[in-house]
Amino acid sequence: GAVLADEVGLGKTIEAGIVISQKWAERKRKILIVAPANLRKQWNQEMADKFFLHTTILEAKSFNEEIQKGNFNPFNQNDNIVICSYQFVKSKAVYVSKVDWDLVVIDEAHRLRNVYKSSNKIAKAIKEALSHAPKILLTATPLQNSLLELYGLVSIVDEYCFGDLKSFKTQYARVTTDNNFDDLKQRLEPICKRTLRRQVLEYINYTN
Repeated sequence: GAVLADEVGLGKTIEAGIVISQKWAERKRKILIVAPANLRKQWNQEMADKFFLHTTILEAKSFNEEIQKGNFNPFNQNDNIVICSYQFVKSKAVYVSKVDWDLVVIDEAHRLRNVYKSSNKIAKAIKEALSHAPKILLTATPLQNSLLELYGLVSIVDEYCFGDLKSFKTQYARVTTDNNFDDLKQRLEPICKRTLRRQVLEYINYTN
């Protein structure tokens, strides 16, 4: 998997949509989009308008309707991409973990940055339920307060990239311009992709 960390306004949703479309074209159709509750309809609209892909939003009502129809795991769908909220993945983690996902896209993934803390139950539940799935994490702010947040996000994609929390702290507690900074960049390169606005000014005219 990967963390796609382009700055705001550089089209992370579109990039994720292109990957989803490619999977769909390859007939890899077990696809889940996890987003904050207020962005579920937006994803539904984007997938329909820009990529002509069918999605279904799973929440308590639609989940129960599927069960009544005889689908005993409503996350297991062949003709629809499933969209649901963070809270819903947590509450239905057992169902989510039983699907052999081809791709999971997690929007606003910085919400999971404190997954390494035992108090963060939602992040932990999502990480465990989706541990077997290829993932794309979308966030414009992979780092806000501490390098440990970066550790948390990367651990959702690759548990072994940095080893455990203790060894990460030992290696990168004091990142300076010498070797450990370059080493950190090198470790992140295959996993975390970030484009800044200033890097694309020749293509995009931003208004002030």
